[in-house]
Parts: sequence; C-alpha cells; structure tokens
Amino acid sequence: MPGHFKVYAEHRLAFLKFSGAAHIDDCFEIVSALIASPEWCSEYAIFIDNSGVTTYTGDFEDLQRFCGHLTDTGAFENPRMDVVYYAPSDLSFGIARMTQQVLGPRFPFRIHVYRDAGPALAKLGLEGTDLAKCSTFA
Repeated sequence: MPGHFKVYAEHRLAFLKFSGAAHIDDCFEIVSALIASPEWCSEYAIFIDNSGVTTYTGDFEDLQRFCGHLTDTGAFENPRMDVVYYAPSDLSFGIARMTQQVLGPRFPFRIHVYRDAGPALAKLGLEGTDLAKCSTFA
C-alpha cells in the first residue's frame, strides 16, 4: 500500500505519508483508517508527506467523489484543524494544490501547501523537527 499514518498525540498531529504509485482510492482508504483509529481526534492537525509519490491516478471527478466521502464521514468539520501538505516535486505539489482547490471551499479546515519541509513543519509549531523521525511507522 502506498500510504501509512501515525498519530502523535503529544503533538496533536496525525502524520500521513504517501509514496510510490498513488491512487485517490488509496488516499481515501488511509484517511478512513485514520478516522477509525482510536487515536484519532478531529482537533489534531494533519501533516501529509507526499514527497515519495512517483505517479498518481485520479482526476477532478475522482477528487469530487473523495470530497463527498470525506463529507459523509463528518470527521472534518473542525474549523481549527490545519491540513499541511509537504509536496516538494511538481507532481506532489500539483496533487496538493488540486486537493486544496476542491476541498478548501467545502470544508471549514485550512489547507496549506509547502514545497519545503521546514516551513511545513513550522506551520504546525514543529520547527527543527526531523521529518525522517515523523515518518517511522512501527
């Protein structure tokens, strides 16, 4: 599977990482597993690391469907939630910006997209955090 998540309750953060050949259905599967997790809290920020994505299958219509699935969960209605994308490549940045454009107007949370890990982590108050330490999935 091209995606994983880990919840860091001490930082009020859910960390998601996608890599390889990603499909929008994989994204929904990981998000569904996250919100089903007993560790999940809708007050936590979400950090999405798309740095390892090499290909992506999904289009605007698929993203609209994904948006509908997220709406149906009711798990993303907290206006204080921040979703931060780390998207260094043109592909990952394009995915993140398209997601921001489709989901942004439909949900109360804020979506931020960064090409550099430092400012992305700083947005969540995690300045100086080693991204590699966040992405260990034991």
